[in-house]
Amino acid sequence: MILLKNTQSILKLPARTVKTQIQLLLTAAGYRDWDIGVCLMSNKAIQQLNSEYRGKDKPTDILSFPFAEAVRPGVLPVPRSEDDKNLGDIFISIRYVKKWCIDNNVDMQERLPVLYAHGICHLLGYDHQDDKDYAVEPYIL
Repeated sequence: MILLKNTQSILKLPARTVKTQIQLLLTAAGYRDWDIGVCLMSNKAIQQLNSEYRGKDKPTDILSFPFAEAVRPGVLPVPRSEDDKNLGDIFISIRYVKKWCIDNNVDMQERLPVLYAHGICHLLGYDHQDDKDYAVEPYIL
């Protein structure tokens, strides 16, 4: 199940569209029937999370918090119950993403699925510290 919380008012995003895009990405990644939380939020809210959990007192585009530590990138522990089929949570600042899109001449509707994929990759244990981890995202997209 995709739990979507939209607390921002910068951009109207149909919940059905967001959930469909995320479900397609989960299916492509091999985690179709796993739960994920997605929160679309303000710069202020993501800045608080970024400060609290990463020690960086500034907004960012996306933060991901996995439910379980990956055995290796792309492989999560075998769930013992349905409750364990939880990838974790993704938080996205829509204002931050909108500014990035304007600065880089990119359409928001194109950028958001890329960020969803990026967040899912982090939940699956890819930390993007090497080229192999970066190579996974286009495969999912």
